[in-house]
Amino acid sequence: MDKIEGIKIMLVEDHHIVREGLRRLIEMEPGMLVVAEAGSCKEAMANLQKDTDIILLDIKLPDGDGLGLCEHISPKIPGVKYIALTTYDDPLFVKKAMEHGVNGFIPKHASFDEIKSAITITLRDGRYLYPGLDTSKLFNLSETGLNNMEIKILQLIATGENQKDIAEKLFISLSTLRRRLKGICTKLGVKTTEEAVASAAKKGLIH
Repeated sequence: MDKIEGIKIMLVEDHHIVREGLRRLIEMEPGMLVVAEAGSCKEAMANLQKDTDIILLDIKLPDGDGLGLCEHISPKIPGVKYIALTTYDDPLFVKKAMEHGVNGFIPKHASFDEIKSAITITLRDGRYLYPGLDTSKLFNLSETGLNNMEIKILQLIATGENQKDIAEKLFISLSTLRRRLKGICTKLGVKTTEEAVASAAKKGLIH
């Protein structure tokens, strides 16, 4: 049997209409295909396909927690990525989900174009946080050690603001801004501001 090409997706969603709609949209998309479906944790474990690339996962399932499910699936499909279809936007919940292995988050009301982007970005970068999520609060709790002010500085640089304008906007001196930038680079383990912005974007701190 020939190897199936394309992004191989598993759908784990207990609402049949939602799951059916997603499957039909994915099957119309070149380079993507659904290789398995499930409406519960039990069905998910029974229907696993070893070559699955990504699992679109409902966090609340009838017979268990989607986060716990990730921990059971990962040893069976090493390298598989998870995108949570969720109504939750609490940074503490998102951090907890990431600790359980979830790579991406997309709201249930998202358009299919947003879901496609989430799939491709998660596979490419290992993480996707939808634009409406307050990442400053999330990553203020994370291992990066960056605080809200430092994330704000990176966000302003990413949008093309020059250092003088950023300092004025944040009511700090130019020397203080430059000192903060050095601290940001140290925390992110990079040498230049450009590398800091790129690292922050990859981690999902800024968009």
